[in-house]
Amino acid sequence: MRLSFSSAHCVLALVTGLTGMLGCSDDPGPGSSAPDTGAPSEPDAGAPDGSPPPSATFGPLGDRPDLPVDGRLTIDGLLSAVDVVQDRDGRPHIYAENLVDAMRVEGYLTARDRALQLEILRRTAEGRLAELFGDLDPTTIDQDIALRHVGLGRIARAQYDALPEGELRQMLDAYADGVTQVFRKIRSGDIRLPEGATGIPAKAFTDWSGVDSLVISRFQSYLLSFDAELDITMQQLFDAARTTFASSSADPLAQKRAGFERDFLRFAPSEPAVTSSGYPASPAREKAQKAEDKAAKRAPRARRPGRAAPGRAKLISSLTGYLSAVQRARSKVAPEGFGSNNWAIHASRSATGHALVASDPHLSLSAPAVWYAVSIHVTAPEGKDASRDVHVGGVTFPGIPGIILGHNEHVGWGATVAMYDVTDVYAEKLTPDGKAVLFKGNPVPLQTVEEVIAIAGREPYTYRVPIVPHHGPLLPTIVDHAVVDPDPAVGALSVRWTGLGPTKELEAIFGLLRARSVDDAQESLSKFSVGAQNWVMGDTAGDILWTTHAAIPTRSPEAFAWDAATYTGVLPCMVLPGDGTAEWTGTLPEHLIPRAKNPPAGYIATANNDPIGDSLDNDPSNGALPDGTPMYLGCSFDIGFREGRIQERIDAHEGPLSPEDCAAIQGDIKSALGARLVPHLLRAMDRAEEERATPGTHPDLSAIVADAAYGPQRLAALRALLDGWGKEADYKAAAGIDLDTAMPLVDEGDGPGALDARASEATLVFNLWLVRVVRRVLGDELGQMGFSSFSRELSAKALLHLFSADREQLATFDPAVQDSALWDDMGTPAVESRDERVLRALLDALAWLDRQGGSGAAAPRWGAFHTVTLDALVPFFSSLSIPPPSDPLWSGGFPRGGDEFAVDSSDYRLSWALDESPDFRYVHGPSQRLVVELDPAGPKAWNAIPGGNVWDAESPHFRDQAELWRKNQTHLVPFLLPDVIQAKESRTVVEAP
Repeated sequence: MRLSFSSAHCVLALVTGLTGMLGCSDDPGPGSSAPDTGAPSEPDAGAPDGSPPPSATFGPLGDRPDLPVDGRLTIDGLLSAVDVVQDRDGRPHIYAENLVDAMRVEGYLTARDRALQLEILRRTAEGRLAELFGDLDPTTIDQDIALRHVGLGRIARAQYDALPEGELRQMLDAYADGVTQVFRKIRSGDIRLPEGATGIPAKAFTDWSGVDSLVISRFQSYLLSFDAELDITMQQLFDAARTTFASSSADPLAQKRAGFERDFLRFAPSEPAVTSSGYPASPAREKAQKAEDKAAKRAPRARRPGRAAPGRAKLISSLTGYLSAVQRARSKVAPEGFGSNNWAIHASRSATGHALVASDPHLSLSAPAVWYAVSIHVTAPEGKDASRDVHVGGVTFPGIPGIILGHNEHVGWGATVAMYDVTDVYAEKLTPDGKAVLFKGNPVPLQTVEEVIAIAGREPYTYRVPIVPHHGPLLPTIVDHAVVDPDPAVGALSVRWTGLGPTKELEAIFGLLRARSVDDAQESLSKFSVGAQNWVMGDTAGDILWTTHAAIPTRSPEAFAWDAATYTGVLPCMVLPGDGTAEWTGTLPEHLIPRAKNPPAGYIATANNDPIGDSLDNDPSNGALPDGTPMYLGCSFDIGFREGRIQERIDAHEGPLSPEDCAAIQGDIKSALGARLVPHLLRAMDRAEEERATPGTHPDLSAIVADAAYGPQRLAALRALLDGWGKEADYKAAAGIDLDTAMPLVDEGDGPGALDARASEATLVFNLWLVRVVRRVLGDELGQMGFSSFSRELSAKALLHLFSADREQLATFDPAVQDSALWDDMGTPAVESRDERVLRALLDALAWLDRQGGSGAAAPRWGAFHTVTLDALVPFFSSLSIPPPSDPLWSGGFPRGGDEFAVDSSDYRLSWALDESPDFRYVHGPSQRLVVELDPAGPKAWNAIPGGNVWDAESPHFRDQAELWRKNQTHLVPFLLPDVIQAKESRTVVEAP
């Protein structure tokens, strides 16, 4: 039965939280369990549309007895007939005689399978959601304002206009035309939306254009590199800490916490794992090293005062509406933190003798998946120029033509976000009339751009975006869903981003599709400027390469007036002065952009980490360029555990690595925090027992051991469980749930099931303790500063620093207690100690467990709480989620192993109030699990995406890959024609009318 609802009711939930990033086919491949995926019983199932009987016309594959035609499709504008072979995993393989035809068909197929996703993506990126939903959800107006201010639509139009006439523009237009042809059929009723998504009005699916694809491309770059909100939040944190915990404070508790920001906000990773020890070896790099050595001996640069600027708190607070709107846009596409991994194994270290590439970028987990899987084969007719042929397979973001991640005949590649700081926020001083900013002592008039937002049920809203010519747009103050002019007495914040102008990322990606070696690939990526990625690749010659090409700003020395010892001064990852003293001076020279080829270790790995170690000393500002001027890459690199674990697994591997080994590393679920923090927890438990046995031995724990919740026998059993977690299971964060039956694993015997059962119980206890100890230790100070919740990564870094640093070197060291003052709870008259906080959090965790009930075989398992549901684009229609609530086994989501900062990233929200029940579900993780073997005889690739390729619950390809993905399994992706034929589900000939 098909449901019918008004468009606003159908998609309201989506608006407030948008979701988004070869060989023998009987080889199940690494980490896989080959499912029964035979073709459906209907002979033309899987064909794009209803199919008339085959005619005598064929596509490039010709008339083949082993590849019968199952259906036919007419698409306007084709130069030649095109074949589409859909395999049993729902992936279309497009065979065409020219790339323009291939792009037209790719656009058509993507729209056929992901129409709603395409429409919502472009409306979000262009700031046009309120046109549909503004009457019922006015926050969509705020979201439109926030994205119109950045101007992704304006940038995309400029980018399109800058394209020269030629193949790239033709491909972009052809892809757009393919989407448009489907959208017109939706408007006419010839193509229906998926069951349960029929409420969105057909008229919303207006014609697509090349600009629409470019705006989605720039939106992805924005989500992965535009971090103005982080700069503002960092400044808020510093200002609040310096104001709340000043050494001059009248409150003695606040005095003791002076320097809180130095112990809480750590720039250094907790695991000092880097991709490379430095820049590429070259004469220029040798010169740079000498300059760095010389710079280290120079007198310190002049430092700007670290005190909060007058009025800055008021200025930042005026942006609350803007920050909330941006967070809504980001919430599911790019949630807090990153978790992507990739690596390449040189042929010399490969068990197959061929280079290997592994790529598992971590993005939002949704239905449909962030990626659309497709293969494209372009072969010129006999006698024609074959130099432009393309044979490529992989995944792309719906709406962007081509392939983003994958492989061709010669090269395979993956990417992780490089985390370079390419966005700066400037505090602007306005002239009294508010029409200009003061820059180098002179007024510079603001430019303005008019924006008109169409709003459902209301008159359009027209306003002007003020732009600082030398920086960028002023961030808006949004009040009652309208923009308020900035107060000249307070000032304004502007933002400069490398993505504010037209660039050539699409050209770089299309060049990558034809690369014949890693060197060719690097040359193509030299055109990639915005949204810096760690591109890791291998080729059929056995070579491997890593490059991070992007436009990385260089800045004047005043932008680095930072003293790492006192945490005073200025950094680009906070708010900079807009007076002209902290400006960009150019971009990092290409030969200094981090990269490496065929390193001696025989592998290259990245995981959003500091690439070359500039932040390992906790000072991101003290690098130098060859001429001695400051060099800076970023402040916010990953905590480092994933990169460290990947390197540990590869380094410790005995013998060459196979594709299966790479898949196993992608699924690694060792608890990084468990390995670091459990020893401290065990020590506290031992001290408590000493106090219980001999009162007065540790008086700081006397209240804990006297607490009615402190049960010695239970604590002894718990200690044994946690100790065994490390000694027996190496801190494996096991789910403890059978993934076929949904039954808890039982701790009986010595088999792996029993070990996983014990490891699962330990993982649950540890993570319960973790969320409580974070709040018990840091929640009181952050609450005093006005923060009710806080960053997962900053909290983890701070906790690790407090546990591991020399106590006397802590900024908050209290001589009276010989430890950091942060262990003491500001809200109680007692002075709590480190071990008291640790044990109080453990009692909190046990109380929560008691409320859950169960023991023995029914004891709670980590996987019962640590789950993932691939939420539908329209959450109101629960049948489109994977799994749906009606699923007989997995109604609460799929149980998953792993915890914070594991390689198989499955991070949950860490900030929970003590009166809240923690929720360990997670919403972002590996958006694919790709392993490619670069065999000269034909690349072999294994993959699985979380979901399926078709957004329609009635399709067999809606959930098929999710069944592999949830078990960390993959399927062999056919690429060579014989394998495609063997995996064929249907063949459709696509031709012009």
